[in-house]
Amino acid sequence: MNLKHKIKSFLSWSKVAKNIFSNAPPIYTESKKEGIRIHIGPGDVNLQGWLNIDARNFSHTHLVTDKLDLNDFKDNSIQAIYLCHVLEHFSFDEVEKILKVFYKKLKINGELIISVPNYKSLTDIYIHSNYDLTKIKNALMGGQDYEYNFHKAVFDKKILEQDLISAGFSRVDEWSTKEEFGKSIGDWSDYFEKINGKKIQLSLNLKGTKNK
Repeated sequence: MNLKHKIKSFLSWSKVAKNIFSNAPPIYTESKKEGIRIHIGPGDVNLQGWLNIDARNFSHTHLVTDKLDLNDFKDNSIQAIYLCHVLEHFSFDEVEKILKVFYKKLKINGELIISVPNYKSLTDIYIHSNYDLTKIKNALMGGQDYEYNFHKAVFDKKILEQDLISAGFSRVDEWSTKEEFGKSIGDWSDYFEKINGKKIQLSLNLKGTKNK
């Protein structure tokens, strides 16, 4: 079954099946990227113009899978891959393999847009909250409220940048939600924790561009 028929099958099934997840409102953004755009692990974020891949079957999920091999896509065929607070759910070895897969699947000048919990921010929040572990335990270890919601890896800028370069990305930049999407899209990428008047951004946002 090719990708087009597979997507059609999933969409048709979701219309008649009783889905335990509520319908997420569509989110329209100002992204100017053209071509295939994939949103991995969107949860209840329904970005318009993106192909949603998730281990859970939300009403807006196009492909349901817990594997990130992207075997349904040819190499050098994807313009953009976005994942927010997904990469930390995999082991360090798995992360290394996943990033190499993403690099292979992206077109030249394609972009891998990543948001992960920033370990530096988590430690800052912990310290400024007078060592209140409840402020960071879910971001650090996962919400642990369903099968996939457990964390296996932690990242700071140095580590994630090294991982991206090792996967083949020669250009790595920081990005903001407003610059990338034009507005907040309701995920963790622009979440701030305010502790004793100090505003701390929870996430580390890095973008790798495939130049060759």
